[in-house]
Parts: sequence; C-alpha cells; structure tokens
Amino acid sequence: MPFTRRLFLQLCTAILTLPLIPSLFAAEWSFGVIPDTQWAYEKNAPFYGVAIHVIDAINAEFIRQKVDFVIQVGDHAEAPSTATFQTRAAHNTSLTEAGIKFYSVRGNHDVTNYSGPDRERRLQTEWVAQFKAAFPDFPGTPKGGGSSPNLPEIAGLTYSFTHKGGKFVLLDTLPLIDDGSQRGKAYTIAEYLPWIEAELNKDDHRFALVFAHKNIQGQNHEDNIFGIGHDAEPDMQNAYMDCLQRNGVRYFISGHDHLYHRSRIKSPDGRSEIGQIICGSAAHKFYLPIAPLPVRDLPIAQELKRIGFLIVRIEDERIRFEYYSTEPFGAEPKTPEWELRDSFGYTLDGREFGAPTKSMQQFFQPTQ
Repeated sequence: MPFTRRLFLQLCTAILTLPLIPSLFAAEWSFGVIPDTQWAYEKNAPFYGVAIHVIDAINAEFIRQKVDFVIQVGDHAEAPSTATFQTRAAHNTSLTEAGIKFYSVRGNHDVTNYSGPDRERRLQTEWVAQFKAAFPDFPGTPKGGGSSPNLPEIAGLTYSFTHKGGKFVLLDTLPLIDDGSQRGKAYTIAEYLPWIEAELNKDDHRFALVFAHKNIQGQNHEDNIFGIGHDAEPDMQNAYMDCLQRNGVRYFISGHDHLYHRSRIKSPDGRSEIGQIICGSAAHKFYLPIAPLPVRDLPIAQELKRIGFLIVRIEDERIRFEYYSTEPFGAEPKTPEWELRDSFGYTLDGREFGAPTKSMQQFFQPTQ
C-alpha cells in the first residue's frame, strides 16, 4: 500500500485519539507527609491534645509548595475522642480550600488513651467510629475509590490509591475489632500480605510507596508493624520485605518514633532490603534512640529534637524526598523558617542519589 497523504492523516488521527496514560504524561508534581501531631493532653479548647499550631504551619508550607495531597502517618492527637479527631480534621480546612486532599492512617494514640485522667489503656471500639466520622470517604470506602482488603471493618483504614502514576499503600496495624480481649484484635501484616501483593502487582502505576504508623524497625520503640521486638515474627518480616522488593517498592515511610531517621533495613534472612524513612515529629514530644538498636538497620541520616515533614517530588523518572525541619514550637502560632536538611531519592531504573546536610551525619549513640 503506497504511503499517501490520506493514510498519513489517518495514522495521525489514530494516534491522537489513543487513550492517554496519565502516568506517562503527568507534569512534575509533589505530595507532603506529616508525622505525628500530638500535643500535651488537654480536654478543652483550643488544643484537645492536638498540635494545632504546628499543623497550621506545616499545612501553610504544603500549600506554598503546591503539593497535590498530604499523608499523615498516624497519632493525630495525644488521646482519642470525638473532640480530638474533629479538632485535627478541622485544621485541614486550609488544605481543603486549596484543593489538597488529605489521607491518613491511625497511630497507637488514636486507639488507646495513654494520657487521659484515668489513663485507661483498653480498646474502646467507638474510637474507630469516631475516627471514621472525622475522616470519612478515605479510599476503600464506597465514596473514596481505591481499594481496601476484604476483611471486616478495615475499609478506609488500610487502603491503597493511585495518583498520576504512583501507588500509595497505607497499612493500619492497630487494634480494631472487639474480640473480648483487653486491647482487641489488630490485623497482622500476614493477613494483609495477599492484598498488598495483589495491589503492587497491578499495572496501574510506575512506582509505589508504603506507609504505616509503626516502623519496620524503630530507633526508640521496639513495637513495630510485626509485633514487639526488632526480630518479631522473622518469617513475616522476610515475606513482607520480599514482597516490597520484588514489586519495586524502594521506601517504607512511618512515624511513631518522634525523630527523623533514614536507613536501609535488611530482612532477617538477608535476602531483601528496603529503605525506611521515620519522618520526624510534628508534636510536643521528641524521643531519642534507645539501646539496643536494631542490627539490621543501616543508618544514613538522622535528626533529633526538631519539628519536620517530608515533601516527595516526582520529577519524570526521579522520585525525590526532601526533609524540612525547624526548631521546636507550638504553644503559640508561628511562621517558622523551614530548612532543607535531607534530599535524596532514586530513579525508576534503580539508581540512588542525594545526601543529608553535614550537620545530620552524626548519629546519636545511646548508652547500653
């Protein structure tokens, strides 16, 4: 068949009418990650145990930097209640007005009242309902799109969603179901793993990141997404880290420790390795590393006793993580000066890049 002008025009029309794949044509974009936002326990306004002034300042910076959405890695308040969850949600108004979506996952302080007058530590199932009421329509729910595991009560708590070629998986590992025990039932990573594998195997994304409140291995806390202790459930750790590595997940992002720590973590069997970012503190408390530190955690950058957050930038074939921080504040409103303290990332073909500032290269050494 001769290549005629008519055939050329038909080919052009066919190309132009092909369905566009957003992940291949999306301009550079970014999203924010805010860590734990607790404040000293107060039952009354304005705080209700929520770091309202810190949240407002970080949100203002997210808006200034034009992020697409924000993820919080748990611990919205010092203690769960209708007032605390509604207060935390109310301080997302500026994000909503700027067209910035908010996603989140529960932390241990969203489940158990550690600091209330009675210091009650048992699970109260109504807190789950109150959390869902304050943060409705997360992915996995009928109005939220996305996906949740096919497990009772977990819709909108553990979930995944896609955005411009990225897949984001948020894992809730906190007590959820009243099974008659003191603290209630929490779903395990083993119960989530088939769903995680299925989500990461889908061809609806170019890259994926996984989030939870608790760490794979912490610097201050020994409780983690697998249980209690750095080496808890080694077979589960092996399977989970193998799943992430096989499916191209380069980083797991968490909170809980109230410090910034970037590292590489090896699986117990030594066959897998994943990057972990403990993304700092947006709260009134700051923790120090406690010995014995996990031996499979290979530290790269660490910062203590500063308020901070992450911005993740998707730059065509590069995923860049930027950690910003400032001196502690929060009792009064403030417009802080945010300093870029760590900038690093990877390319979609597997190359790592970036380094922390010199002031972040000294690691705290806890005494035994």
